[in-house]
Amino acid sequence: MLVGDTQRIEVYAERGFAIPQEMPDEVRAAFERLVAAGYTSRLI
Repeated sequence: MLVGDTQRIEVYAERGFAIPQEMPDEVRAAFERLVAAGYTSRLI
């Protein structure tokens, strides 16, 4: 669930549904590693 929530932080801001928020490089790297490992069922 957290992988999907992390993705929505950026996607929702891009679509105007939320305010933009900074994402630390470590969080982005962890997100990308989890997606690469197959944790994709909750992605948009």
